[in-house]
Amino acid sequence: MNDYQDKAMSYRLESATTMYALLNLSGEVGELHSLLAKRIRDGQPANFDDLLAKELGDVLWTLTAITQDYGWTLSDIAEMNIDKLESRKQRNVLTGNGDER
Repeated sequence: MNDYQDKAMSYRLESATTMYALLNLSGEVGELHSLLAKRIRDGQPANFDDLLAKELGDVLWTLTAITQDYGWTLSDIAEMNIDKLESRKQRNVLTGNGDER
């Protein structure tokens, strides 16, 4: 994950600021949603898996930029997420609402 982060950020333009990355994340997720909506409307195109992978890659790149801007690595974020999920599992609160459950 950290090798990806280093390589991916080597393509980052100076104009792709933290605010750009934060705002662009919803745009990239929106493109993913649009792809899925068009699949529902029009049926699955032959190259759907490739298109899906490309959109997920755009989401990953943007998430990587945000992660780096806040001083973390992707491995840090992945580990924090697993720790959170393990805690919820141990406390039997995987389901439900709220970030602090």
